[in-house]
Amino acid sequence: MILRALPLVLVATLALAGCGSSNSSSSNGSNAGAPAQTVHFAKTKFVIHAGLAFGVFHHFIYNPYKAGKLNHPLLHKLAFIKAAAAALVVIHETKLALADAQHSKLLSKVVAPLAALGGAVTLVRSALLHGKVNSGSMDFANSSTSQASSAASAAGQPVTESTAGAGL
Repeated sequence: MILRALPLVLVATLALAGCGSSNSSSSNGSNAGAPAQTVHFAKTKFVIHAGLAFGVFHHFIYNPYKAGKLNHPLLHKLAFIKAAAAALVVIHETKLALADAQHSKLLSKVVAPLAALGGAVTLVRSALLHGKVNSGSMDFANSSTSQASSAASAAGQPVTESTAGAGL
């Protein structure tokens, strides 16, 4: 069962890693001549990427953690594999959402919680790869998710969690 699911998880992770935001460059008119990055539809893309990051985190990492499926790596091997793969997706989607938030004045207050979420999920993934669960990192990542979601809602861009397209 695990051997059949592993290639599916790897293919889904690689497919999602290839999906990214496209940035177009335009001249900013300064003397330095350095191109300024412009992100088209930053708010819309932010909602999509943040929704995926939050949904995948809760569905594949935080909920199994709360249910006790990540207590011991030998008892629930598939849960650990899914959580570690999901952490990669969350990190990737968080980076994309962060880039979108940085290019929108409306979403500037979401930048700090998103950066904190990326760091916390990186720590969670590192612990999962070593067969452990760091409760502090897990709770901090969940708190960062809530803070980012609240900040986005306060800015007028509510985020709906989604796992569509995660393929895990």
